[in-house]
Amino acid sequence: MWLEVELRRPGRADSLIVRAYANGGFRAGEPEIILPLQLATSMGFDIGRAELGEGIACGGTHIAMWELGEIEIRVHVPDREVPWVRAKAVCVEGEYEALLSRELIGSLGLLLDYGRSRWRLEDDPPGLYRDEAEPQYWR
Repeated sequence: MWLEVELRRPGRADSLIVRAYANGGFRAGEPEIILPLQLATSMGFDIGRAELGEGIACGGTHIAMWELGEIEIRVHVPDREVPWVRAKAVCVEGEYEALLSRELIGSLGLLLDYGRSRWRLEDDPPGLYRDEAEPQYWR
């Protein structure tokens, strides 16, 4: 499910609104966002100084990932302010979408209806659903 999110580095005032994919199958064990290389560098992360780690992708495939550090994220909705949530930011070579982990989806209070391409926040008024955003790819 694609939605708009606002990203910022902790302690900074500047932020960036992007579209990210809420991937319920991406389990990280903690709130985590995968940032494509181009987005990570535009956010000021230095990949050359990031710690190289390993993750496990679909089918048990081991993948290299750069652990970038903390990032703050919130859902971008025009009708109200929502709180910032801290998450771990990582970068995976060859990934062109910003991906939200299942744990981050929960921390953001998102309720997703993939079948209807709509979503809502846990505390939205009953019956209020929001449309899925257009995809955004970082190449």
